[in-house]
Amino acid sequence: MGKREEREKDEGGVSQRMKVGAAGPIFTIDDLDCSICCHPMRPPIFQYTVGHTICSSCHDKLPGKCYFFSLPTVYNRCNWLEYVVESLKVACPNGCTVSIKYYQKVEHEKECLHAPCFCPIANCGFSGPTAMLLEHFSSQHNLRSLEVPYSEWFGIYMHVNVDPPTSATALVGQDGHIFLVCMKLESSGGVIKVCCVQPHNTGIKFKCALALSCTKTGYSQATEFQTRNTNLYDGLPDDGFPFLVPKVLLPAAGTSGTIVVHMELTPQ
Repeated sequence: MGKREEREKDEGGVSQRMKVGAAGPIFTIDDLDCSICCHPMRPPIFQYTVGHTICSSCHDKLPGKCYFFSLPTVYNRCNWLEYVVESLKVACPNGCTVSIKYYQKVEHEKECLHAPCFCPIANCGFSGPTAMLLEHFSSQHNLRSLEVPYSEWFGIYMHVNVDPPTSATALVGQDGHIFLVCMKLESSGGVIKVCCVQPHNTGIKFKCALALSCTKTGYSQATEFQTRNTNLYDGLPDDGFPFLVPKVLLPAAGTSGTIVVHMELTPQ
């Protein structure tokens, strides 16, 4: 399926039609895309003798040559189409109030602060902004959330469950960032992973320090790593840094219980 067909499918399978001026031409939304690369065009837009319009990037790659017929041609600026693409505004699918030009839609969606994050719980199709996701965790999955400081140690209780074998706690940083701390029982022990829930990879990074100790056995361990940023679209990430809790520190097999893990989050 081509890029245009994919977009038409997302928009209900029908190409939107528009008019330019009282006596202007009628054209489809596809006419705003480059004839060669199929990406939305932005000024400068070029039109050659046959009538096809192309973006400036493709124009620079094919100076004086027709892409479709491989013949010499003359390119001219298409002023009326430039006016259309500069004037046409589209709504953000995430519900924010930012006014977006048609050719900026994809760029905006990659940066929109209202873009959705997803619930990683199996068979749950919820998606929404991070604030709504946090409320969803609490109301629908009884998932605890804690407000935590940065650059300070704090303790969190991790429940060790037999069924389901995965437990989680949501942490809310002092600037509103959400972190998900999950522990899954495996044959080697309890594996803890930490991720930062963000709609986009904004470049903001956090260092996470985890520590665990047991006075009864004298066992202790600590580690530091950079948290993985994710919108949870594919569920809990598999490539996060694993922090292993040995089986000797977990409740007896077949029983549930709680362990305390100390943690520190530091913005980078």
